[in-house]
Amino acid sequence: MDNAPHTDVLIVGGGMAGGLLALLLADQGFSVRVLDAGPAPVRPSGESAPRVSTLSEASHWLLRHAGVWDRLDPERVQAYASMQVWDQDGTGEVRFSAADAGADCLGWLLENDHLTAALFEAAGERDTLAWHGDTPVDDLARDGDGWRVTAGDRVFTADLLVGADGARSRVRDAAGIPAPARDSGHRALVATIETDQPHGGCARQAFMDSGPLALLPLFGHGGHRCSIVWSAWPQRSDELMALDDDAFGAALSQATGEVLGAARVVSRRAVFPIEERHASRYQGRALALVGDAAHVIHPLAGQGINLGLLDAAVLAEELGRARAAGLPVAHATILARYERRRRADNLLMQNAMRGFKLLFERPEPAVRWLRNTGLGLVNRLAPARHAFMHRALGRAGDLPRNARP
Repeated sequence: MDNAPHTDVLIVGGGMAGGLLALLLADQGFSVRVLDAGPAPVRPSGESAPRVSTLSEASHWLLRHAGVWDRLDPERVQAYASMQVWDQDGTGEVRFSAADAGADCLGWLLENDHLTAALFEAAGERDTLAWHGDTPVDDLARDGDGWRVTAGDRVFTADLLVGADGARSRVRDAAGIPAPARDSGHRALVATIETDQPHGGCARQAFMDSGPLALLPLFGHGGHRCSIVWSAWPQRSDELMALDDDAFGAALSQATGEVLGAARVVSRRAVFPIEERHASRYQGRALALVGDAAHVIHPLAGQGINLGLLDAAVLAEELGRARAAGLPVAHATILARYERRRRADNLLMQNAMRGFKLLFERPEPAVRWLRNTGLGLVNRLAPARHAFMHRALGRAGDLPRNARP
């Protein structure tokens, strides 16, 4: 298929959402091509890579149905069966347990590169799927009822173009779909740390006035390693980055109340701006957007990639429905159904994360009392805890079939 310039679907972007979409479509008999600007993904080795993701139960089933989950190295995947969330400046705390939700675990932590490499390897076994790395797109243009994409000296055409090319999507721009960036006011500092006490398979998050700090359990090292995502105001993140490793470890231990004892940084630290985006539309003429090309939310709940994987699964399901009905792959009604099924749910999650951020950064005593009281009530009321866990597990909303057992 590599020599065929025309395919049913052309996906720009070979990240996690784009890779999963390609597999799900190829498994339904569509001819698919992926163009990615980066090199072919390679499995990480040695110490944990700094960029990790939390996968929900729904994402686990999507990857299992696509034949990707069993390709992952179990030694580099960390399950977590509990969560602890607390307000650093108060007494409010809530704990979640997988047992309460009737599940083996609440989610999994793994490196982004690990998952994209597994997707890439699986793609090599699909006869109707071609994945091109080191292939940045130079131009996108309408071509009759479809699209023409130029990459270097090669020209590809497709009936349907999918943008899976991230927050600054060229595909979205080519379609003229607005998605203005909204500064969240936070930057995310990421690093790998080692703690005196083992994490025990528990994901933890402390809310502070300056932003949330997540301690995400990592594989290996006797359970003493965590990935941190410390979201803070720019001035605070600059202060933290200016500290030497010992002083940073002391600041981190203080911020977490030494919940795992003393903490030490064991990797380089990096800071990323946190912007929010939401495309005004997820589809256009013979075009669809998935993942960060369609929406970017605050990482405080770790749901970004899970929403992107659900985008991919719902779009694949709708395109399969079009094929079964004898409709063209880019039929407007089918693409509109995809948008209806995903945009409202993603917007709800984005607004919820924005609301949590605003609630926990307010210093007024009345607001502090309200949030601490609320956390305490959620912790004591089983129905409230179950509602939160239901959403975190990915069991809510209009799920595609492949997101279920």
